[in-house]
Amino acid sequence: MKPVGVRIAQIADLHFGRDVQSVTESLLRELREVGPTMIAVCGDLTQTARDSEFRAARAFLDRLAAPTLVVPGNHDLPGWTFWSRFLWPWRRWRRHMRTDPHGAVTHESDGLIAVGVNTARSWGLHHDWSRGRINLRQLRAVRAAFDGAPRDDLRVVIGHHPFLLNERGIERGLVGRSALALRHLRRRADLLLGGHIHVAYSGVVDGLVVAQCGTAVSDRLKGEPNSYNLIEAEGDRIAVSVRRLDGGRFDTHERAEYARDDHEWHALGA
Repeated sequence: MKPVGVRIAQIADLHFGRDVQSVTESLLRELREVGPTMIAVCGDLTQTARDSEFRAARAFLDRLAAPTLVVPGNHDLPGWTFWSRFLWPWRRWRRHMRTDPHGAVTHESDGLIAVGVNTARSWGLHHDWSRGRINLRQLRAVRAAFDGAPRDDLRVVIGHHPFLLNERGIERGLVGRSALALRHLRRRADLLLGGHIHVAYSGVVDGLVVAQCGTAVSDRLKGEPNSYNLIEAEGDRIAVSVRRLDGGRFDTHERAEYARDDHEWHALGA
């Protein structure tokens, strides 16, 4: 397999409206220095889906120097204003982000194909409507994009809700229909990216690498500093580095490495 030499910056849970300006500027400097192939923005760009928050998020995205793939999160839906949430849930997203939240979004570059799906829902059967779901239509779109890509490309799925939980996030719940999704993506995808929990970690589930990142620039911290993930892939290796804010700069806090054997990923040193 030829090397792909892909570098992905993964950010999530920006929560403009609760953002910290100095942290935002530090992250922008960091991303310029890193020079990623692509920036994956894994949802919750706003705190309450107000126009002013979307404008701030749009201004941030416009300052990024690398190509971006952006998906919504549950905070990008209107809160409990009935008419907005249930009749026009994505009106402000469409206005400011200029993408269709109901369709898959795709980024392709040399050695990489990434597909973003919207896992946020305006309502659900579970009492916690912040939990998301993925559906069969979205999975078919992901499979179609991957099936049409060069065989050696790194295949990445980008959403907001998690496919893997650690002990600190166990009560938040996996993305709905995660088992169905994993059956469709197994041996087709390489990497699943998400946010939602504001805690950074990575691991392997059903032979796929899953990377979750913390809150990038907001003050909604869950026991750890602001962070983003730097993901580097080459050939049959993936490394996920959690880059935490420390004294105004982002530095590597931990690094996990993964290897592929016959289309199955596993953690090195595990």
